[in-house]
Amino acid sequence: MLYSVVGLQFGDEGKGKFVDYLAGKIKHIARFNGGANAGHCVQVKNQRQSFSQLPATLYQGNMYICQGALISLEILISEIERLKQIRQDISIYIDYRCHIVLPIHASLNQASEKFKGSRKIGSVGLGIGACFEDKANRHGIRLYDALDKIKLREKLAFLWDLREKQITYVFNDTLTLEFEDVVERLYEQCQYIKPYLAFTDKKIRQLLGDNKDVLLETSQATFLDNAFGSYPYTVAYQTLVQSCFSIIGIPASPIHVLGVMKAYMIRVGNGPFPTELHDDAAINIRERGNEYGTVSGRPRRCGWLDLNLIKQAIELNGVTELAITNVDVLANVDEIKIAINYMKKDKPITCEAALLNLSEVTPIYYTFRGWPQLKGNYHSRLELPVELRLFLSFIEEHTNKKIRYISYGADRDKTIICH
Repeated sequence: MLYSVVGLQFGDEGKGKFVDYLAGKIKHIARFNGGANAGHCVQVKNQRQSFSQLPATLYQGNMYICQGALISLEILISEIERLKQIRQDISIYIDYRCHIVLPIHASLNQASEKFKGSRKIGSVGLGIGACFEDKANRHGIRLYDALDKIKLREKLAFLWDLREKQITYVFNDTLTLEFEDVVERLYEQCQYIKPYLAFTDKKIRQLLGDNKDVLLETSQATFLDNAFGSYPYTVAYQTLVQSCFSIIGIPASPIHVLGVMKAYMIRVGNGPFPTELHDDAAINIRERGNEYGTVSGRPRRCGWLDLNLIKQAIELNGVTELAITNVDVLANVDEIKIAINYMKKDKPITCEAALLNLSEVTPIYYTFRGWPQLKGNYHSRLELPVELRLFLSFIEEHTNKKIRYISYGADRDKTIICH
């Protein structure tokens, strides 16, 4: 059976915590899309680790990086080395066909953002979009290609010439990388990961054929999807969970989908954000929630929960049940709001239509009384303050989905399981 953890907002919902949580029972975890621009955090007791290439868990098990994931070799190797120091009982399988995010991709990404000026997307500048573009244009470099130095040099020469001209003559910037240095470094790094290379599609098909459970980790959230998100302020690929079938290379089959959302909204980088706050409330949420990018360190934009987007994400991904995180962050706030409808030019508008130009809509709010500080450990939803319970029930009623998990802290243990 396939299980998946998906983000229902603009990212950073706390997916890593629930990948790690479910990995306590599911021993095969596969990351099938995205690159090192997506960071997932796991905290157990006083140990906090972040992952942007490997699946996010500190449990033992088997990790798979499928061909749709983009590989930043230096970051991947660092994560493997770090994880080996923590656990010795983890097996890692990386698909031969994964494309490599090259140093020249990052240079191009940064030159492009600089050139766009006020129209920039707000990319973290790691080169993910440029890598995906080269993959789509059929001149990207796969892990398999970099195992042979002669083949690597030949394939990279064409891509290098193309991208250097673009950086120099289109974006009026300068490439400071040395071609031969990059070739040597890529070859050396791929020799390191050679023992981990495999055909992950075959392995996962075999697991499913043997009735084993496989947990899918989506790297980015619903509204960063290139087709159904807040385009053009998205990533370069699709993030909806059902894209896993063609990306991994497995037949379509049922998926149990856990949709993760924060008790409020956040967004990193540019792009429309209807419920964004610009006052002290935003500062309070950011500081209490430690709302700074896992990869970039940038302060995250903060706003009230938007149920219009949540309901749309549930429908797009076929969500089975919900997890809500950071309910502790909103404690001691006098009034808490949830957006329940959109208006455009004084007329109601559906979420799907609003997403064509999300910057033009005005949210309609429902207001709640805040709840007191959450102290100690909770074992049941009934132990929570009544104001918080009303907030949670409202979400369930408007989404028609049950909240299975309530997270009130970063640590793995700060989780209520609702039966």
